[in-house]
Amino acid sequence: MRTLIVAAACLALPLVGTAQVTDLHADTRGGTLNDRFALGYFMAPRANTAVQGSVFLLPAWAPGQLMLNGNSKPIEAPLKYDVHNQEVRAQRPNGDSVAVPVAKVKEFTMAAHRYVCYPAATLPAEASGGCAEVLADGTYAQLLKFVHKIIVKQAAQGGGYASNASIDALETRTVYYLRWPADGHFTALRLKRASLEQALGGQPAALAALKAQKGNLGSEADMAAAVQAIDPLLAAPAR
Repeated sequence: MRTLIVAAACLALPLVGTAQVTDLHADTRGGTLNDRFALGYFMAPRANTAVQGSVFLLPAWAPGQLMLNGNSKPIEAPLKYDVHNQEVRAQRPNGDSVAVPVAKVKEFTMAAHRYVCYPAATLPAEASGGCAEVLADGTYAQLLKFVHKIIVKQAAQGGGYASNASIDALETRTVYYLRWPADGHFTALRLKRASLEQALGGQPAALAALKAQKGNLGSEADMAAAVQAIDPLLAAPAR
């Protein structure tokens, strides 16, 4: 399968939704792959086979919708999210795909999950400039999940006792945040009741409502349910 990346100059054009569907889904202009260099596309780097692991959040193409910055209509296409290079891949009917840098993406849905892309300058350092999966989308608080993959050195398997052999491998790192839409700031969160209680310091009504939520909130589903339940009682904490 061949992958193409949309050139920045092409993405910067103020295209409407239907025009972008044509641009991503149907190359009616014909020609060979080399001809498309003049049409705003260039080949994306091939997968780095020297690095162990997949750069994608999900291994297979998933049905989705992609909303580019400045657009009012989403593009429907099978998607993959490259969380190492921070690109969203959209598959075209002819089998190849285009790669869109997340800086050009407003949000997308993939396999019925919603992801929102924020300007890198507004994000905490640990969020790594990526797109967040929205686990809970309240009026006063959002529970967000950021996933990033970095290359690390790992001991090579089968290298023998006391071997110094190592390989490059992708390691997944996940961080959670509460985002306060009122002012757009982020509060780091762990999947623990105590972490949410700390984030809600100074909000007695929300803390009282949190007591009705059972368990230690150690799963994404439990934490999302708790945030959604207390959302009507929340206000953005003073910084």
